[in-house]
Amino acid sequence: MNTTLTASRSTAQQAAAGAGRLQERLARRAGLALLAWSRAAAARRARTELARTAGLQHQAGRLREENFTTLALVARTL
Repeated sequence: MNTTLTASRSTAQQAAAGAGRLQERLARRAGLALLAWSRAAAARRARTELARTAGLQHQAGRLREENFTTLALVARTL
């Protein structure tokens, strides 16, 4: 006579465990997708900021030249 107790999992318990693993995998994938999206957005912002900075530097140089020209003209009339 076999007196050992065996605990077998019911079908409902197995389904619940499988659903839990599926939910964990989906959550991990969603987390990784959000992280990738966040990094891509940060890279886009960085590129936009670099372009904006270059434009501002160009505009500042042009304004310096205009100011120098204006000052030279004013100094000549004195």
